[in-house]
Amino acid sequence: MGQLTVFGYLREQWTELPIPTADVSDQSLIVVGANVGLGHEAAVHLAQLKPKSLLITSRDEVKCKKSKADVESRSGMTGIESWPLELCSFDSVRSFVDTFEAKGCTANVLIANAGISTLKYTKTPDGYETTFQVNYLSTALLSLLMLPHLIKAGTPERASRLVIVSSEFHYLANRLKGADTWPSIIERINDEAYCTSSVMLNRYSLSKLLEVMFIRELSSRLPTPTLVAASTVNPGSCHSCLTREVESNPLLKFAVRTYKGLVARATEMGSRTLVHAAIEPNERERHGRYLSSCEVAEESDYTLSAEGREVSKRLWHETLEILGDIDLRVNTIVSEYLIQEKA
Repeated sequence: MGQLTVFGYLREQWTELPIPTADVSDQSLIVVGANVGLGHEAAVHLAQLKPKSLLITSRDEVKCKKSKADVESRSGMTGIESWPLELCSFDSVRSFVDTFEAKGCTANVLIANAGISTLKYTKTPDGYETTFQVNYLSTALLSLLMLPHLIKAGTPERASRLVIVSSEFHYLANRLKGADTWPSIIERINDEAYCTSSVMLNRYSLSKLLEVMFIRELSSRLPTPTLVAASTVNPGSCHSCLTREVESNPLLKFAVRTYKGLVARATEMGSRTLVHAAIEPNERERHGRYLSSCEVAEESDYTLSAEGREVSKRLWHETLEILGDIDLRVNTIVSEYLIQEKA
């Protein structure tokens, strides 16, 4: 079963990862959250391989223009599309998909990279705790709404890819013990009374655990052989902007920067894990799995436990109930494209 050990963690952090080289000349690729960090470096890698098309997203128009210019300048690829997508808003997710469909776009790959880490309890305009909505609910909504397009682009020879960026910190997620008996898992973890200061420190880890569970449930309901290979990816601890809010505290800033200086990967190195899952062969062997250092790895002990599996199933159904109310297309997609559970 999967556990995070100091030796294993350091070994992976100092492992040189392969540079992806697959042919993507006939592929249409999407990278969500590409203005900085892992998403930006992944977009550069993909653009250097000259895909048929590359669509990247950032939170607003200003960041979209800058990220497009940066990626094109570094890669030599022109004609990159850059659209706004704000995961704090369900309407923004829906609008993105509406525009995608109206323009008749295609997608062979969706890398859902955007995420946040915060120590403060804040709610989005949709009424959910921000980390929970951005890292989990909106990412799940985007994944489901884009699923028909990924399925359409997949073939028996080459499945499309859905890659959600998770983290090795999902091993450290806690406060779900006994969640299989909670009246509502989502209501509990969204409740401000649940999100004490100690829980907020764990918030990012919890969101990454929920992503692993989501991919497990989704992949188990896709027909075999799947036309979409879905996986979660651990990029490792990198020199990215994810910790910028934590570093606003002078003491924490010193601790985080010292830690990064000792063990963090270059952001470009970490981005190779995203690109590997998105374009390299043998994608069906990675379907439904958690990947680390470009290899299949075991999920956390809790995820694999009997309780974790029960929580995972309940979380899936609660998620569908919420997202189905937000966008009716979710219910249609689940009904038409996923295997239905026996009563």
